[in-house]
Amino acid sequence: MYRILSTAALTLFLIQGQAQKIIDVTTADGSGATDYNTTSAVLGQMYTGIKYVRVTAGTPFFKEQFMKGVLFDDGGGRYRCNAVRINLLDNEINFLGADGKEMVSSSPIRRIVLADSTTGDKYYFVWGWELTPADRSLEKVWFQILVNDETSLCRQIKKKIHETPAYGTATTDEDILSIDAWYLHKHGALIPVKNWQDLQDQLQDQKALLTQYIHDHHLKGKSADDFTQLVTAYNAAKKS
Repeated sequence: MYRILSTAALTLFLIQGQAQKIIDVTTADGSGATDYNTTSAVLGQMYTGIKYVRVTAGTPFFKEQFMKGVLFDDGGGRYRCNAVRINLLDNEINFLGADGKEMVSSSPIRRIVLADSTTGDKYYFVWGWELTPADRSLEKVWFQILVNDETSLCRQIKKKIHETPAYGTATTDEDILSIDAWYLHKHGALIPVKNWQDLQDQLQDQKALLTQYIHDHHLKGKSADDFTQLVTAYNAAKKS
């Protein structure tokens, strides 16, 4: 893992002003920064995974595979890692150390950008306290930023363990379920979105345009892509 020394202008940061994006991702991949071979830059402890030995379905991670990532701490430090993944059940960051062993970060990581080298997709996550949630329990969970605009769309992927009796034994198997919770972030506030209809109600100042958009694009509110498309269309309408 390498520490990236950067100026404040290059740091991925929370925008506090009204009617602005949550994060500035223009240089979030760390391009142009200087790498230093400081493998101790991000501190961690050994990850054993023992608590998940009975899991037969699902995963505690956002993605099971390791991805390249750029990590940011609350002191302005930036770190590049070739193998990192987010544990959304325990809200922890796991990475491979110099010896190839999996570690759990104990450094105060607050923002992370993951890059899938196979698909080219990037995933942006922000630590909850940066979104100033009214619910204090949300301050220590990770939010995926799906739309980063004046009205942003945030997703909390809740991970829950479900136990089922194992056939013919006295033990239980565990499934890890994923449940999406949606939020809008605008004017500095994090606003819960109950469901697809509630999202439309919260964007009602562009109701006519969005109703037509939903019809034309056959949106049903059954996927993250549907939510993302609608909030993206809303922001575009507000700017036109």
